[in-house]
Parts: sequence; structure tokens; C-alpha cells
Amino acid sequence: MAGFIALLNTKNTPDTLDEMTQTIIHRGRDYRLNYKDDNLELSFINHDLGYAFDKKELLETKSHVFLLVGYLNNVDEVIELATKIRGQAVETPIQAIENIFENRGMAFLADFLKGNYVVLIYDKEQASLEFLRDRFGLQPIYYYKVNDGFIIVSETKALLAHPQFKKVFNQDALVPYLVFQSPTLRETFFKGVYSLPPAIFGRFDKLGLRKQIYWDVDFSPEEISLDEAVDEINELIAESMEKKTKYFKDKSMIGQSLSGGVDSSYLAARFKPDKTFTVGYNDKEFSEIDNAKELSEIIGAKHFAEIVDSKKSFEEIDKIAYLCDMPFANLSAIPMYYLSKSIRKQTAVVMGGEGADEFFGGYYEYTEPSQMEKYKKLPLALRKFIGRRMLKSKRDFKGKNFLIKGLPVEEWYIGQAKIFHENEARNIVKDPFRDAPSIQSILQPYYNKVSDKSDLQKKQYLDFHVWMINDINLKADRMNMGNGVQLITPILDEDLLDFARKLPDNLKIQGNKVKIAFRKAALAYLPEAWAKRKKLGYVVPVKNWLKEEEYQAVMFEKLLGSTASQFFDTDLIKKLIDENTSGKRAQHRKLWTIYMFIIWYEEYFIKR
Repeated sequence: MAGFIALLNTKNTPDTLDEMTQTIIHRGRDYRLNYKDDNLELSFINHDLGYAFDKKELLETKSHVFLLVGYLNNVDEVIELATKIRGQAVETPIQAIENIFENRGMAFLADFLKGNYVVLIYDKEQASLEFLRDRFGLQPIYYYKVNDGFIIVSETKALLAHPQFKKVFNQDALVPYLVFQSPTLRETFFKGVYSLPPAIFGRFDKLGLRKQIYWDVDFSPEEISLDEAVDEINELIAESMEKKTKYFKDKSMIGQSLSGGVDSSYLAARFKPDKTFTVGYNDKEFSEIDNAKELSEIIGAKHFAEIVDSKKSFEEIDKIAYLCDMPFANLSAIPMYYLSKSIRKQTAVVMGGEGADEFFGGYYEYTEPSQMEKYKKLPLALRKFIGRRMLKSKRDFKGKNFLIKGLPVEEWYIGQAKIFHENEARNIVKDPFRDAPSIQSILQPYYNKVSDKSDLQKKQYLDFHVWMINDINLKADRMNMGNGVQLITPILDEDLLDFARKLPDNLKIQGNKVKIAFRKAALAYLPEAWAKRKKLGYVVPVKNWLKEEEYQAVMFEKLLGSTASQFFDTDLIKKLIDENTSGKRAQHRKLWTIYMFIIWYEEYFIKR
């Protein structure tokens, strides 16, 4: 997805820009485009993928400099409109962006562009930098203020190479991370470093930062039959695939990653790539290799599968932590890292199925078990009393989550990754880290915007803004870019989302069945077993590692060591270890979340 560094009104050494660019060189080793004047130093890097507009992302005019980081889906529409406005041929997306911006302004440009991108527009006279980020936030952007200037980057690790950057740990970020397993606050783990949200435009200048959200998803069901929904899904996915691959000169180079689920399998069956890829561990409980190989044979693709070595992946976890920029405990990042590494040996472009679960209701947390129906027959006041007592409890025990789920959805649902309950997280950290923002204060602004929606729509809205942006997209970007692999996401498409948001709840969830319409759409192209298969995904045998002596020794040393003791009550960590080791209660996800924080902290605050 390329990378950039922008230094606006900052004090730099002659080598600063080069050194910062080098820290993110994995985002683009093949070519670099630069601009420099008294107020701005700008560096853009990318991979040469045989894309029609490679090396044409930067445009300088008399008054402005324009940069497109990433890709537009609606290239033809954008060029057509710009040509009409200009009255003569426009040949590239960046020329079209310049023309539309000059004639229609940023607000119009934001509404009109589709894709995964960041647009930067530098005004030479005003010494200001305008920005525009896409609706899905797959292309990252962070900023750090220094005096009257700003450092704006694709990855926060680049900041470490700037002489004005002061590396300070953000104490408020730890408790939310322990709850969500990923960075959740706008202010990152580096004090003063912020991420910009998706669907935003604004301006950096000497007066500061001004920004405006230009779009939001609105789940508003309309009447439609299942068959009509299936036809529309299949048509829109075909259109998305065509738009997103049209300007690659050699489409045969585009591979497909297979995780075993319906999303990637469906895309593979539609696109019919020459090559498919998967990884897994020796234990079949942690591998989808056989399923991926079988599907590849059905669609006529050459399949590349690799067994991930547990010892090697465990020993290289610090590399993954470094690439992530932030503490990140989603287990699937490990196999995804090795998957992209395997892909890069054969090609540099691959399709992924990100977005289907958030759009079409693919998570089992969206359903309700039959026991919950019985529990909800109790008076709401009683369930609120019980559930709120459970939320306040610092103890973890079997049945706690069930009792909490008797509350209204706004009071318990925080998304797909709930590692620690909030009170448990505050209890296990040392005093300086306990004053972090409450989980309610983080999530309530989202729930306020969907107060009139169904429980399913509230969950989808929250996952779209928190889980997908902070976890799924971060993982996809860092693991693929870390190995120089460009990810194409046909399901993360504006037109497809515009349809999915209108889909009735019963065409997403029925009883304990998920993704109803999407799975039926997949049946037109997949054998029934694949369309209905429950996804295993890229999983990791962490629970086994914690039982094996060679891994135990390394993990326990970190979990109970000097770094851990700066942040955590190690007696409580020891209790988690004992519960997990004895089999009394599975605590491997909590231990892994703490472990990954320690690895990250040592990587960024001790080694560097």
C-alpha cells in the first residue's frame, strides 16, 4: 500500500528524511518520489507492481503539490469527470484529483473518491498540508506536533528517526489494549502521536490541525428478498473485482490467500487466480492447508502451502511486534506474517476477504444461544443488577460472560476481541496505568449514533469503527506490507457496503446461523461444503506453547520479569499462569496479550 513521510515546518537534519524513509522501506523498495522546499519535505515510496499509474503518484503545479498514497477504485469515473471539467484529456488519477480539487474543492473530492488511499495536498503559498483519508482506513496515517510544525507518517516507527521526536510512553493506552488486544485510542502508545480516523479530511498548518468527518455508515434495512440479495451481492463483487484489478498490466500475478473460510474461498472461485496460498501448523487443529489445497484443485489454481515452524515463529515474534508499531495480540498476525512472506516468493499482489463479516453479519457474537433466550425471560431490572455486579467484579470465572450478556447490548458488547474485563485489566496493572479512559467513554460516542438501531446493527456499527479499523486493518496492512505484498480487498468496497447496510437483519443472522445472504451468494460458485463451512482461519497453537517446556521458560521469564514488573502486578500474572497450567481455566489469551505488550515495549523502548 506504499508509504510516505511528510515533514511540515519542522527542523530537520540533511539526513532526516532519508533516515525516516528507510525505517518504512518495506512499504516500497522499488521507487521513491520526493518534493522539498523551505516548509515541506516529502518522501513517497512504493513497489513497482506493473500497475498502470506506478511512478505517477506525485504531481507539482505552480501553487500546489499533490500526492496519492494507495489506489482508487473508481479510476475511470474520476478521470472522466476531470476530463469533462478541464475540457481536455486527463490521463492519471493524480491529475484528475488536482483538477477536481481546484474546481470542486475538498468536500466534493472526499464524497467522490472511492478506494483505499490517503491524499495529501500541499499549498506552497500557505505552507499548509491538506489531507483526505478513505472510508475504510486501510491506508494508515499518523501525526505528531512539534512547535509550529507536524510530522505525518504511514507508520509510527518512522518518528524514532526524527531529531524533534520525544519518545514517551502513553500510560492511558495500556488498559484499553488489555481489553481489546489492539491499540484503541486515537492517541497511540507514543505520547502525542495520533492516528487520523477514516472518512476524514482536514488541514495541517501553523495554526494547528483542523479536521472534519465527511461520511459514516448507516445500517438502515430495506425490504428485499433473499434471492434478490444474492443476485446483488454477486453482481457487486464482480464489479469490485474488475475495478480493483483493471489497471494491473498482468492480472495473472494476482494471487489469493486462503484462510479456509467462505470469504476467501468465494473470492478465489470468482476470480480464479493462477496461484493460491495458505499456511498452517503441524497440528491439524491449527491448519486449513488440506481444505485450501482441495479448493485450489477445484478452481484449477496452483496451490502454495507452507507449514509454519512453531519454534521459528516463536523466536521471530519480536519482528512481528516491530512491524505492528503498537502492542498487538491478535494471534492470527503470526501466520499472516508467514503467509505474506510465502506469497512474496511467488508474487507481490494478493486478494484478501477482509470486510465480509462486518458487512454481512459473519460473527457468532451477533447471534444469541438458546440459553440466553431463557435468561432474558427474567425481569430486565434483575438482569441489569446481576450484569452490572459482574462487570464490577475483579474476578474471572465460568459463566461471568453469560451473566453480563443479559444487559442491554450497549453495556456489554465491546467488539470481537474481549481479552480482559475492564476491572480485571485495571486490577492487574500498576497504579500509574489505572487512570486510563473507561471503556464506556471510548465506546459510548459510537453507541450514541445508533441508539435507534437494532442490537445487530449496533454491534455491526461498533465493529466497523473499532474492531475492523484498529485490529483487522492494522494486521492486514502491517503483515502484508512488512513483506512487500500489496493486498487487494474486493469486499471493502463502497458500493457493496452501501448495499449491505440496507440488508435486513434476517438476511444476515438467523438463530445461530451467520452471513445468510452472503453464504447463499457463495453457493453459486462454491461447493456447498465450502459455502457453509465454519471458518477456522489462521490460528496459532499458543495454548500448546504454554504447555511445552521450551516455550514456557521463555514466556514465563518475560511475564514475571523486570519489564513486566514495571507495568503489572506479577503476583496476579503468576495466578493466571497457575490457572492455565493446572487446567483450571484457560488463560492463554490473557497471558499472550501481556506477553506481546512486553515484547513490543522492549523492542521500542529498550532496544531502540
